Amino acid sequence: MAKKYDLISELYKRTCATVSENPLNWQGLLRTASYNFGLRFDEQLLLYAQRPDATAVLPIERWNSNFGRWVNRGSRGIAVFEDENRQRQRLTHYFDISDTHGSRYAKPVPLWQMKPEYESDVAETLENTFGEADDSSTLESIIEECTGIAVNDKIADYLTDFQRLVNSSGIQYLSVDEANNIYIDLVKNSVSYMIISRLGLDTSRFTEESFRNIILFNTPDTLNALGFATSDIAEIGLTEIARTINALEKRNRIITDENHSVYNKIENNERSNDNDKNHLFDGGRLQPAEPDSAGAAGGDAGQIRTDEAEVSEGEPQD
Repeated sequence: MAKKYDLISELYKRTCATVSENPLNWQGLLRTASYNFGLRFDEQLLLYAQRPDATAVLPIERWNSNFGRWVNRGSRGIAVFEDENRQRQRLTHYFDISDTHGSRYAKPVPLWQMKPEYESDVAETLENTFGEADDSSTLESIIEECTGIAVNDKIADYLTDFQRLVNSSGIQYLSVDEANNIYIDLVKNSVSYMIISRLGLDTSRFTEESFRNIILFNTPDTLNALGFATSDIAEIGLTEIARTINALEKRNRIITDENHSVYNKIENNERSNDNDKNHLFDGGRLQPAEPDSAGAAGGDAGQIRTDEAEVSEGEPQD
């Protein structure tokens, strides 16, 4: 395990260097992070290095117990550091949902997707969470303005840590004010990009110019200072958006089920009325010469999101 830990540590350093080389690499990391916004930044970075297309990851035991899903034979785990400070030098392994299959105890996985009809609700959620946007012409503009409010409110503590870590990076020769402004702008653009990308909206408003200063964050410490601030603030917004969309999906399922139930009642009533009409119509006919032997013929005729905390009855994998 110690040897693998060293390999993952080296991979982490190389990936830090890669994503700070140019804006496109940084945007690629942000797209992966947007689907896995509940992870720490260091985990998101290693996820990007090993499985950039991952959309929902969990350890094997949580796939087993929470969702009744088994990991496919031969699947390789995504190695991440067990703790942020790496004091114990141990690794944890995640598996993407594409590496799993449902058992007979499988439960729905709450994956959500943005739909056009959700835009007004999502916009309201963001403004309720962060503050009202002046430009509400598009959802993208609302996201950018709300992100700006959120970053301004929460950036102070991150700036303090950032200023202690600028040595030996491309930022060390800048004034404090200049360095802080670059840092804040990058955090704002990065958080906005994560949210807009996760919602499947138009990201063309972001150009290489939006992230050109990423090349200054060319040490693991400064990149972490940027990445953790971005990840933490984006998680707040995306968590609220996910809660809103999941509630809308649940409401729509309930309405669909109710409509289906009403439709069945109408169908049954119409069939009953048709039977009554047939009996009335037949009443004017002459009775057959032979007794009716038919008698009583025809008498015989007649997922909402689960709680993740619930434990599956299935046997967990090793």
